[in-house]
Parts: sequence; structure tokens; C-alpha cells
Amino acid sequence: MNKFFNIWILIFTVLTFPFALAVGLNVDFSILGLKIPGEEFEFKEILFGTSAAIIFLLGALKSSKRWSGIRVVKQKSRFLFSTEISKQRKNRVLLYNTIEIVFAILFAFIFWYFTESAIYISIVFIIIMLDYIANSIAGIGQKKYRVGMTRKAIVAVDREVKVIYFQGLKRITKHQQTLYFEYINDLVLHFPTNLIPESEQENFLKTLMENVSPDKVYYTGF
Repeated sequence: MNKFFNIWILIFTVLTFPFALAVGLNVDFSILGLKIPGEEFEFKEILFGTSAAIIFLLGALKSSKRWSGIRVVKQKSRFLFSTEISKQRKNRVLLYNTIEIVFAILFAFIFWYFTESAIYISIVFIIIMLDYIANSIAGIGQKKYRVGMTRKAIVAVDREVKVIYFQGLKRITKHQQTLYFEYINDLVLHFPTNLIPESEQENFLKTLMENVSPDKVYYTGF
């Protein structure tokens, strides 16, 4: 999920940047046969505004999924098992979130630096940056990045929102630090157990086996 939105935000940013460069430097560009006029480009406001709107929409959808996940897993009473993510995972998430924040600041500065016509794109990236910071504070600082298990699914929330449903399962395989969930329709999902603190992993696996009966689902590697 997170990767999908990041890729499309990057695509629209890269596609828009040559226009910002051409308008800002007042130089005509030609890329793959497409002519990009300079400052006299009459559709620059429409182009930059549309790009800003699309990037904002992608960022908003990504943010909505993250915050929705946090709202779900913080309701500990709804879960048979609930724990914050492991310290190792927190460090990795913090690193990746910091990289996203740095790139958002960089993109905001670049578009503003080359042309004021793209100011709305810069504003959108500033909003995205602030959302990243707020989500990191809530998730890591307030311990709201968590893993929970209900009778129907495993829900893990940090940078990503991962849901693994139990309906339709035929096999659960444990290999090193990963659980593989195989379904009757041949779908296979994986879940890294190092998301969970070592002190809680035994309890997690015990709850899983109690919740998903070995009489109905085949367990291997345990």
C-alpha cells in the first residue's frame, strides 16, 4: 500500500518537474518529442494546479489508510492479542519515515525555488511532510504502531497497514522469522514475526493456534 502511493507520487512529481524547470528558467525543452515551452506557457497554472491536486489526493489516501489503521489497533479491548511493534521494527520505520520527510521537504523547496507558479505543489509537499511527522510521533512516540489479533484476522499497523484474514486458510507455515498464510484459492500472504517483540512472540503464536484450530488449518514448521 505505502509503496504504491509513493511510486505514483514520485511519478507525477517527476513528470511535472521539467515544466517547472522550463517555466522557472524560461527555457524551451524538448523531451521525447514533447515540446515544453518556457515562461510563456499559457497552461502552466492548470498543469501545476492539477499536478498538486493529484499529489495531494494520493497523499491523502495514503494518510487516511495509516490513520485508520492506528484508530483500529489502539482499541486494545477488541483484540485477543495486542502489542506494540518491536524496537527493531520501530528503528526501521523511523528511518524510512525520516527519508520520506526529507524528500517531501526537498520536493517542496525545489518547486518553490524554480518557479512561484508551482507554489501549490510546494504547499502540498509541506502538508505531506507535516502528516509524516505527526504520524511518526503518534506511532512511535505514543506507541500506536501495533500488532493485534481478533478472531477473524491479524492486523499490523506501522508504515504499512497489513491485514491477514483467517477465513479460507488451508495452511500456516513458519520459516525462520516469517509466517506464510496459504489460502484455498492459492493466495499466499506473509507476515514477519520480527514485527512483534521477542517477549511477546510465544504468546502471539499460542493465541494464533488457539484461535485458528490445527484441526481445520494445517500447521508446518512450528
